[in-house]
Amino acid sequence: MDALDSILVPADGSSPSIAALEHATALVADGHATIDVLYVDSPEELAASLVPDVRAELERSLSEAIARAQAQLGARLRRRDAIGDPLRVILETASEGHHDLIILGTHGRTGRLHSMLGSVAEGVVRNAPCPVLTVREASPGYQSFAERRHGRATIAEQLAHH
Repeated sequence: MDALDSILVPADGSSPSIAALEHATALVADGHATIDVLYVDSPEELAASLVPDVRAELERSLSEAIARAQAQLGARLRRRDAIGDPLRVILETASEGHHDLIILGTHGRTGRLHSMLGSVAEGVVRNAPCPVLTVREASPGYQSFAERRHGRATIAEQLAHH
């Protein structure tokens, strides 16, 4: 994995975004690459104002996941916060930061729900200036990079047992 210098991980605190951070952490654990975790607050979400308890829980989950990943990577992991359209901000950040890879979680919605809500993940895959790895939330029988490469529990699993 020496070709990877910088990975962008858009994250919102959801289970799929925490899984994406875990995959990124496992990919760079043995190398020198850095991870930029990008949290984007969209104006629509701010206007709709997620239920305060839900918003606080997502922020807590994201902060805990970042702290655990930072314990492994130190200064090679940075958090960036932005306000704007998530798709536009992710694509601009990836381009301006010359990231080698984007790893992002996806909820895996299809059909009518997908067409109603749109998909940031699909937009990133179609328009990104670099390769994109999409990650779903772990399901039974799923084995993460961390388990395969390092024989340890994932950050998401650590949070679930905490």
